[in-house]
Amino acid sequence: MSRFAGRGLDKLWFAFCGPITILLDLQTIYPKHWLADTQLSRLFEYSISLARDPILGGALSNSKEFLWLKYFLYLEGFFQLPCFIIGAWGLWYNDKRVYPLLLAYGASTATTLIPCLGAIFTSEPSPPFTTREIVTLLSEYIPFLLIPLGMAIDMGLKLVKIVNVSQDRKTI
Repeated sequence: MSRFAGRGLDKLWFAFCGPITILLDLQTIYPKHWLADTQLSRLFEYSISLARDPILGGALSNSKEFLWLKYFLYLEGFFQLPCFIIGAWGLWYNDKRVYPLLLAYGASTATTLIPCLGAIFTSEPSPPFTTREIVTLLSEYIPFLLIPLGMAIDMGLKLVKIVNVSQDRKTI
């Protein structure tokens, strides 16, 4: 069977998510000397400045208010990223054994985005967010909620079909 088994959404997701995770999200847990005066640190600062991102800004602030985010970033680096890499490999080779892992990855990733969106909606920056900033923030975060949630649902449905086939074989 062909690579990614004709799943265009998987190709899009895996081309998009991995680089964002490695190049942007995990910068807050990398050792500081890795990023000092690099293009990556400038990318991070630029991303924050696009819409005064309270999530990325909060991750940098080390304030107690955003301590929960630090834990989510460690979850992203030490659980979600390895799941992402193994899942991409499995989908590339059409290996159905990665379906449970991708279900867990999708559910975990979508779950971590819900408090991030909550923080965006409850933050009170001064001056208040402009409409453009809100649209920018939502366009940056909503896809990272919906796509992994869709992946979790897709993998769950695929696993139910596999289990149903197995159950049907048992009754014969």
